[in-house]
Amino acid sequence: MKRLFAALVLLPSMAFGQVRVDIDVKLPDIVFSTPPPLVVVQPGVQVVEDYDEDLYVVDDAYWVRRDGRWYRARDYRGGWEVVEERRVPVTVVKLPPGRYKRWKHSKKGAVVPASYRDDGRDHRQKDRGHHDDHHKGGKGKGKK
Repeated sequence: MKRLFAALVLLPSMAFGQVRVDIDVKLPDIVFSTPPPLVVVQPGVQVVEDYDEDLYVVDDAYWVRRDGRWYRARDYRGGWEVVEERRVPVTVVKLPPGRYKRWKHSKKGAVVPASYRDDGRDHRQKDRGHHDDHHKGGKGKGKK
């Protein structure tokens, strides 16, 4: 467990003093031995596939919410720390709790390694219905 300390110093018009408050916060024990499979769920947001809770990857960090607190780890091997909500990416804070619990990629989706950096482009190969006639040796559309 990690122990957080908060100190309060009284204003000069009052008697000087300090108050020490010890708060025990159990840090997540989420640890992977290898990079877990990730699923892109929206631009810039990935989740660990089929995990028992919402475990996000945004800005090269892992994020999890437990009991109203946010935690961050910079590595899949752990190293969790408490983070103030105002420092959590807005895209993650706005997501409803439980939405990506045990999330699995669809057949159309893509599972990407944890080292993947989402640059906002679709990296999957798709047939987008575009036919390039000029590659077939023809004169191209519109010319006869």
